[in-house]
Amino acid sequence: MKFSIPKFAFITALFCSLPVSMAWAQAKSSAPAGSAPESQSRNVKNLEQEFFAAIRSGDTSKFMTYVSSGGVNVGPKAEHLSRDEINEQMNKHRGLYCKLFDSSCLQSEIRLDDSKVRDCSYREMLTPADKVRTAATEATRNDVRQAILVAQVKNENCAGVGLVDFIFNLQSDGWKLFSIP
Repeated sequence: MKFSIPKFAFITALFCSLPVSMAWAQAKSSAPAGSAPESQSRNVKNLEQEFFAAIRSGDTSKFMTYVSSGGVNVGPKAEHLSRDEINEQMNKHRGLYCKLFDSSCLQSEIRLDDSKVRDCSYREMLTPADKVRTAATEATRNDVRQAILVAQVKNENCAGVGLVDFIFNLQSDGWKLFSIP
């Protein structure tokens, strides 16, 4: 039996009732009977801490360890970028690099009001934010074990702030990014 949960409802449930969400994800996991779900949850919790620490510190080398040879889907239209394209953007400080690490190189919409709100990198949103909560859970979709890392951000200076979610697939060499918002 397959479950279909709208993304917003899933993320809202994740923040409203993390233990229930984790129990649901563990129940859906394809782990063999008798395996230790607690250690799996700890593994995802470590991923959450290490990944968000890499974003907050601007560690592009650490970030690249999460990019598989197959690349990553990026943005609301899920544009696929190869590992080489991502590496080039990191080295040239453009594109995804700006979105993740450096607000100063982001291409922003022109705002006609006097608002101080502007587009911000995820690093800026996650670092000095008024309020940041992160969470992680696991699910199995189409026989692929996934980790969903979510940050709920409130930053009065940044436009479009709210929920930011990163999805990882478990591969033979560890957790690799599947999609970046």
